Amino acid sequence: MLALTPQPARAHSGLTSSSPAADSTVTTAPTELTLTFAEVVRGSLSTVVVTGPDGARYQSGSLRAVDRTLTQPVKPLISGRYTVAWRIVSADGHPLQGVYTFTADLPSPSPSPVAPTTPSAADTPSAVDTPSPAAVSAAQEDEGGNGLLLAAAAAGLLVVIVGGVALVWRRRSA
Repeated sequence: MLALTPQPARAHSGLTSSSPAADSTVTTAPTELTLTFAEVVRGSLSTVVVTGPDGARYQSGSLRAVDRTLTQPVKPLISGRYTVAWRIVSADGHPLQGVYTFTADLPSPSPSPVAPTTPSAADTPSAVDTPSPAAVSAAQEDEGGNGLLLAAAAAGLLVVIVGGVALVWRRRSA
């Protein structure tokens, strides 16, 4: 009977640390971001989106996962505030997502002897290039359809939970 009664949710793989750290200011531009979680994460189902102060995405290269750590290479950063949106699936299959920010306070580049050029429309970020926390899911779909797989897994889990609650409710009514 105890197995059928609602139990408190068990802890899942939350973000335990990051580099650069959340709400920190860096004075040297990192070449990669590191996110560490409480449990092992499934790298093939994980996504990290890094958005710069100009609205452009700064992640580059492949996301690497080793045990509890995700490492995301980034393009050269500019000064300003960065948003890091992440989405993972922990070893127990539970999807989690989150967002944090850090600031880059970098030295100004030395002036170049080349005359500046006017940016073209292709160099200007558009609303399409500006990811929101929901963009993590879209980025995941772009990387092999994992978003659909994750949605199906979440729907299946919901069906199991609703079925269990209905079974307990029905037994209590009888």
